[in-house]
Amino acid sequence: MNRSPARARNVLLIVFDYMGYADIEPFGRCEIRTPHIRRLAESGRRYSDCYGAAPICGPSRAAMLTGLYPRRLGIERNVEPDEPGLPTSEKTLARFLKDAGWQTALYGKWHLGHAEAESPNAHGFDDFLGFHDWNVDYYSHKTRGGAPGLYRNLDQVERTGYATDLFTDEAVRFIEDKGDAPFFLYVAYNAMLPPYSPPGLEGRPEGFDRWVNGARADYVAAVEHLDASVGRLMAALEKRGIAEDTLVILTYDHGGGEMATKGPFFHGFGTLWEGGIRVPLVLHWPAAVPAGGLSAEPAILMDVTATALAAAGVSPDRPLDGVDLLASEAAEAPERSLFWRIDLPAESETWLGRKQRAVRRGRWKYLWDGGAEFLCDLDQDPGERVDLGYREPEILAALRAAASGDW
Repeated sequence: MNRSPARARNVLLIVFDYMGYADIEPFGRCEIRTPHIRRLAESGRRYSDCYGAAPICGPSRAAMLTGLYPRRLGIERNVEPDEPGLPTSEKTLARFLKDAGWQTALYGKWHLGHAEAESPNAHGFDDFLGFHDWNVDYYSHKTRGGAPGLYRNLDQVERTGYATDLFTDEAVRFIEDKGDAPFFLYVAYNAMLPPYSPPGLEGRPEGFDRWVNGARADYVAAVEHLDASVGRLMAALEKRGIAEDTLVILTYDHGGGEMATKGPFFHGFGTLWEGGIRVPLVLHWPAAVPAGGLSAEPAILMDVTATALAAAGVSPDRPLDGVDLLASEAAEAPERSLFWRIDLPAESETWLGRKQRAVRRGRWKYLWDGGAEFLCDLDQDPGERVDLGYREPEILAALRAAASGDW
């Protein structure tokens, strides 16, 4: 049972990018050591069956910050510099909390619009240091095309240092400088996107393009540095004496790519197979969430907004597609269906126009992939290797219809 106080004092949302489900200790076994994340999970609750709302960055982040499916937002592919982003008519978690008197900040990746009218500041963040594009170089902070990419609020700026450290430094400073007013802090790391750059490469040799080259050792070092950064964030909360009443949420936006360890899951980034959408989720809130919990109930990143608002005691002024995970755990909520679709243009760099649809309901997952359809029992077959559609035609037909419906 939950021991829920009236509300959380603060909310800290930590998001990693392009990583493998099994690349952090609480969710897998590999050579990467992440003791701070392990302790966070051990003193909170893990969700083993959580999903990104899309297998690519922009739509999944839009859903996470609004509590709505990407299709409702009109964002089902990544926002390019000359395209419209998330409109301010769609209220974000930051806007909901800012309107309730909370202080808000984002340090790291935005990727939901390049125009001033669609900036983090326009969406409710009081302070922003980060970038608008899909990524920037970890050291020069330039885009893949070589343009300066780092912004302080609305102004382009130059900073020196490793990106993970820049965003962690800003977040720690934000925690240290805040008074008694509640805050929402979103730390959106660009690790582990290419370029594959570990810390300590200030004197890196010329001629090695880390945007397209790298090694697993680089990946491991950068992930372990992420873990140390999580330790710094938690130490800052503890130093302030506010860790007990702060809801900390740690997750990814989607599954990983070529360097990632995906555990038992098949495929990866850009697909609706489990390796592309299954993500770790940890909720840490000592005042309300008992330590050592593990939930296998399916969850999705829209639940982040619903859960954070409920913890903050703030009621949204519109329906959400996400649910309050803490309330649903306490009440043993009924089975729900989760939906995905991806339809990227043929010129896209991601899977060359591959069209997919998927539904998960309980242990069953239906996947339509470019004309072929599959039905898998994820409890018995998390790797999606055995198609059971011929054995369960009624379930197949029901989920096929759901995937094509108005959800």
